[in-house]
Amino acid sequence: MRLSDMLSLPQKVILALILLSALSLAQGRESIIAADFYRDEVTLVPGDRLKISYVDIGPQGNPIEKISIVEVRHDGTIFHELLKVIYVQNLTIKQIEELINVKLSEFFTQPQAVVSIISKSTNKVFLWGGVNQVGVYEVTPGTRIAEFIIQRGGVTADADISKITLTRKDGTVVIFNLERYLFTNEEVNNVELRNEDKIIVPRIVMKDEYARLSKGYILQAGNVIEIAINELSIMDKNPAKPENYIIDQEGNIFHRRFGLVRLGGLSVDKAQSTIADMAKKYYREPIVTIDVVELTSRSVFVFGEVNRPGIYPIEGNIRLAEFLANIGGLTQMADLRKIIVTREDGKPVTFDLDEYLFERRDDKNIYLENGDRIIVLSRSRGFFVNLAEKIQPFSVVFQVISTALTIYMIFTYK
Repeated sequence: MRLSDMLSLPQKVILALILLSALSLAQGRESIIAADFYRDEVTLVPGDRLKISYVDIGPQGNPIEKISIVEVRHDGTIFHELLKVIYVQNLTIKQIEELINVKLSEFFTQPQAVVSIISKSTNKVFLWGGVNQVGVYEVTPGTRIAEFIIQRGGVTADADISKITLTRKDGTVVIFNLERYLFTNEEVNNVELRNEDKIIVPRIVMKDEYARLSKGYILQAGNVIEIAINELSIMDKNPAKPENYIIDQEGNIFHRRFGLVRLGGLSVDKAQSTIADMAKKYYREPIVTIDVVELTSRSVFVFGEVNRPGIYPIEGNIRLAEFLANIGGLTQMADLRKIIVTREDGKPVTFDLDEYLFERRDDKNIYLENGDRIIVLSRSRGFFVNLAEKIQPFSVVFQVISTALTIYMIFTYK
């Protein structure tokens, strides 16, 4: 049996009145809470519309309520018919009421102005990229970029939250590192959104995915890593260009500034700390980022008469001559006519760099393959070559003496 069937008509009327009273009380409480929030928390921005009311004394001595509807102008001011121009931007309702009462005290003994918000201005913001809810959204002034992205559903799994780009209507570009903000709570570039801002959350490329998902990955021989060392104070405006290194069979890299550094067996996080400690000799507050570019690298081995022998990663399609130039070139003792490349299939290739350079013969300038061993031999130095080099200074002296004797004999013969 339903409750309505059990109650008499008077009981139903009483129950309805009780429900209506409770509902009105709840609504009144919500409106009070909203009013208090707007009075004490919300600040005004251009585009907001306000109602200002105060009591004036009429010609007959009777009180008359004066009401004005004003809008916050682009310069943050409002215009009141009695008080003229008033600057209200970034003030709360409570602060504006106090300000208006002070100004009204020039005309009235105990003014009691009441200010309320009729409509609140909103900004339209464009959101795109690696986010769960792409679109154009209205946001209230004062909303910051980090909170806005989180409130709109957050980012996708492949989003690069360290390089969020915000482009403003005037062309200004702001780069925001949400990851840094979340873990350090630093407000760097967590700017307030403006009307027509465009927010683009980029998606990570493959090498960034390794770095993002594998900070605990243990580095090992064959890994190609990308190292970037930045000064904290300028990294957002002038980031350093990252450099690639390969971890050799002993677990080392040869860093251009720090020399031999052992990273094999360390996690990416620990490797970053190791490099950061070394970098303190050159930077005030070094920030080191290590990304794993390739888990198993394509690399070649270089031996002999080169300026920088060692193990080198190769990326894409690169030919032998270009590769030798990129790693610093050959020594003065190198035999340009006989550079040997041994391959995994056991077939050696001989390359004549002299012919390539001076006769432009490209047929043996091969593309390098994983595991190639490049051997740059010394020039042939037999017995007579060594002997000639040793007696060369004496031969010069002998030539000078013989020339002098010849000249002497010519003049004395006469």
